[in-house]
Formats: sequence, C-alpha cells, structure tokens
Amino acid sequence: MKVLHLFISMPVGGAEDLVLSMVRHPMVGFQAEVVCLKELGVSGEEARNEGLPVHLLPLVRSKRFHPLALLRLARWMKEQRFDVVHSHVYNAHVYAVLAARLAGLPVVMHHHKTFNRERRRRWLTLRLLAKLTAAQITLSEQTREDIIAALKVPRAATHVMTNTVDTRTFYPARNRASLGLDEQALIAGGIASLSTQKNHSATVRMMTGLKQRLPTAQGIIFGEGMMRPTLEAEIAAAGVGDVLRLAGNKRPIAPWLQSLDALLLPSTWEGQPMVLLQGMACGVPIVASRIEGNIAALGADHPGLFNLEDDADYLDKTQRCLTDPDFRSRLLSYQNDQWARQPRMEDYIQGLLRIYEGLVPASR
Repeated sequence: MKVLHLFISMPVGGAEDLVLSMVRHPMVGFQAEVVCLKELGVSGEEARNEGLPVHLLPLVRSKRFHPLALLRLARWMKEQRFDVVHSHVYNAHVYAVLAARLAGLPVVMHHHKTFNRERRRRWLTLRLLAKLTAAQITLSEQTREDIIAALKVPRAATHVMTNTVDTRTFYPARNRASLGLDEQALIAGGIASLSTQKNHSATVRMMTGLKQRLPTAQGIIFGEGMMRPTLEAEIAAAGVGDVLRLAGNKRPIAPWLQSLDALLLPSTWEGQPMVLLQGMACGVPIVASRIEGNIAALGADHPGLFNLEDDADYLDKTQRCLTDPDFRSRLLSYQNDQWARQPRMEDYIQGLLRIYEGLVPASR
C-alpha cells in the first residue's frame, strides 16, 4: 500500500508532526510519502534532511488556484504509482481531491480542526470536494456529526480517529542543562504558533499576575507567527519581559517540552491538539482552556482545564500546578489514565490501513 500525504507546505504544526511520525514508522506492506506543492517549510526541510521521503513539486506559487498544477500533479501521482491520496489541511484539499480524481485514485480528507460553520465559503467549497472524496476522517464524534450535516456526506464514508504521538520521541525525561535552562526554576511554557487562535495574550495577562504571586516563576512561549510584534508589545506594556520570553521555534521540540513544569494552552479553538498528547506522553502537567478540542484530548474532567474568559481561573490553576504538590499529583494521575487509553502509533497506522484497504480496488 503506497500512500501519498499532500500539503502545500509543511510548517511547524500538529498535522505535520502526525504525518511525519507515520512516515518514520516502518510497517510491513505500508509505505507513506509526502509531497509539498509550494515549499517544504520548516518541518518538511527537517524531514528531508533526515532522509524521509518528502518531495517538493513546486507547482503552486500563490494562493490563487492553478489549474495546470492539477494536471501535472495527477500525472506525477500516476507515475509514482500511489494507491491512495490523503489530504490534511484546507489549503491542500482542492489540489489533493481534484488531482486524485484525475489520476483515478481514492482520496481521504482529514479534518484536524473542529468544524466552523461561520466560514461559509470554506465549508461550501468542502461540500463540493466531499462529493469527490472517498472518505472523511475527523478527530471526534461531534466533528463527525458536524461534517455529515454540513458537507452532506454519507455516515459510512466518515471515520473518527483520535490523534496519537510517537513515544520514541515523546516520553518522560528532563535535561535542562543541555538547553541552558535553570534546573531549579519553575517554568510554565506554551508551544503553539503565534496566532490569534492560540490566545497567547491570555498567557501575558496570566504571567502579569503570576509575577506578583510567584516572582521566581518563568514563562516561555515557543513558536512563530504574525502575532509576534503584538505579543512583544503586550509583554513590554505589562512589564513581564523579565519573566516571559518568546523563544521562537525550537527543533526538536521534545527536549524543551520535557523541561517544563507546566504546559499551557489557552487557545480559543482547537481540533485535538497534538501538543497536549505530547505533553501527556512526556508526563508534563497541563493547564488548558476548556474548549471542545482540548476536552477531546484531555477529557472533560481534567483538573487543569480553565474557563476561557476567566483570567483569574487561568492564573490560579497555573500557580497551583507549579506550587501545590497535591494538585500537581492529581493532574498527573488523571493524565496518565487518559494517556493509557490513547492509541499508539502502530495501532493508529493499522486503523488507517483498514480505511485505505476499503477504498482501493483489489486489482491494484
């Protein structure tokens, strides 16, 4: 079974991490490869330097649709003898679905976010593409019901698969010295792109209060994005530049995650965040906003969930996570139980294979 995962580019992100973890996992009778249509991006460059089968076909130069790219991509898919095409992000769905259709290949559309009905133009486009798509994968039953209703796809063509992470990379460990971090400091950190959705401004406000209550605590935000100038200004205005820093992208991220005393994710919306699964795998206690995507990863009863509009709740739970041994122990015990129920990478790939095998004609 030869499967092509299609992206426009591969920046640092959860979907990219998931796909590359699958590519790294050798499975008998299964070969996964990746193609980027514009540029490799940070994750794509790293993967290709690692020797993974990540291809660059520079067929797309801008956000404008390029019809000729479809013909070239379809021809390349046939030449490479792929059996299935798998698309993971919205901006790649158009090329993946239409080119696979031209090549006579089944295509899987993967929804890594909760469904947003407010973006009407986008979901109407997805509805048209869904008519040409063999299968839809969602991260939760709620999103499955949403796309069945909005995209008008048959239930039999939809599948729920919760995310997983590679435990060969993410596991409990701690080596702050190699990262230049203070071994004794209390460090709370967030790992997410610097975008409005990730709500890092809430962390700036939280650190303002934490500095008053716990002056020795430190905060680090890992990631890059368009919100950097805004966040830099907010940090300066709040006077927390001495305790909160924007560290940019750190690769690999696992050692930095393992070094945290608390993992923070105050997002306004999510799918099923890979970083929360990575945090559980590393044994790091988590404080996150109580939203659908975070609940899908952590469970509704996770003690570290805080109300999105309640800055005081965010502050209190972060402080308790850093300083209250009983609360911290309760967090970790809950997370360990939740993590034990998550599928492992081998099980995840086997689940995908069952979906793929149902789509590929026996003659192939």
